[in-house]
Amino acid sequence: MSTYDSDQAAEANNRYMRITIECPHCGTRCVACDSRAMSKTMREITYRCRNWRCGFTGVATLEFQRVLVLSSIPAADVSLPLSRHIKRGQLALALADEGNVADDETAYMANLHTPTNDWGTSSSHNDAAMPAAPPG
Repeated sequence: MSTYDSDQAAEANNRYMRITIECPHCGTRCVACDSRAMSKTMREITYRCRNWRCGFTGVATLEFQRVLVLSSIPAADVSLPLSRHIKRGQLALALADEGNVADDETAYMANLHTPTNDWGTSSSHNDAAMPAAPPG
């Protein structure tokens, strides 16, 4: 069964994908038999070969490498590099929403969605202060 087929089967059964790895010695699929957190972004996983004749047991690490989609509830103590797939505008808006405007480009990008008008936004103006419409 290919990886694509197994992914489809997992989605069809509404299950999480299990990470498997082949034994580096005999090629038999290994089974995860223990796991422990090393940090918020990394786990150490102990794998055991299913081939009882081989008997290999080894430790592998599973670690987040980069961000593909920004979290809507980011943890202050997690720092991961951003993927090139994150659009600059989305990042600028997210930073502006946090009040962490880093530079002029970020401020410009964040204000693109803010409507402006020529006569100001103060509540003290009245309709007479607005320019008259041309006759017509």
